Amino acid sequence: MAFNLDDYEPVEARITAFWQKYPEGRIHTEIVLINEQQIVIKASVWTDREDPRPVTIDFAQETIGATNITKNSWLEVCATSAIGRALADLDFAKKGKRPSREEMRKVAPADNVIQLRDWLKEAETLATAHDLEGLRGLYADAVKRKVTPDTLTSIKEFAEKAKTD
Repeated sequence: MAFNLDDYEPVEARITAFWQKYPEGRIHTEIVLINEQQIVIKASVWTDREDPRPVTIDFAQETIGATNITKNSWLEVCATSAIGRALADLDFAKKGKRPSREEMRKVAPADNVIQLRDWLKEAETLATAHDLEGLRGLYADAVKRKVTPDTLTSIKEFAEKAKTD
């Protein structure tokens, strides 16, 4: 089943919307389970930090190293997913899709593997090396592969930074 990652909102957008609406809120994550194979994180959200009870709680689970994304950043990926799920419970999923873009990236079908490429890490590496030609090639490949507009914008930003550094 094909899907478009642009239909799913990044957790960062949900967090930003949450803080705009509830500046006195609170988001808390905690590890519920961790071993050599998996991690489970619980995210609790309060709309009023003084309230003793959260308004929503949700969980995320990651199998460590199961995907390219979770080989090195499994803790961060799991925490981000848990927060995104909890915020979706509070109706912070503007595009109408409960899963976040980060969660959907993990389940990309085999014919959509190009979506799993870490475009931003590549752009950062090229920018650090001031490789403008490499950044142009990366951008052209990203356009050809129809990556998300957010990713294209980020690659451009890395190129601008590389020009000025």
